[in-house]
Amino acid sequence: MDNVNKFLALFSEFEMVVTPRKEIKQRSVDTITKSEFKVTVDQASIAKADLEKELKRLVQEYKKARKAFKHNKISKQDLFDFEWRIFELQEEIRKIDEESTNSK
Repeated sequence: MDNVNKFLALFSEFEMVVTPRKEIKQRSVDTITKSEFKVTVDQASIAKADLEKELKRLVQEYKKARKAFKHNKISKQDLFDFEWRIFELQEEIRKIDEESTNSK
């Protein structure tokens, strides 16, 4: 029994009229070209500054987490999560740098 038939069986006391809508074609994020999505230099520099600030804070937390790991207060997986997040932030900063050098 498909979902429509289950729904109809559960709510058989109700009378409903269903009219189909015209299909709305939405563009997915993947179909947006780079020419349609442009980041200004100011936006890129603000984003980079925010990411660097976050990276600095995360590195400090990572140092504390390393000490906690040595004292068996956190697991190896938690320490790895810190390392992975640092890597992700570094990659984002690198991408912003690449975009800014390519746009010049």
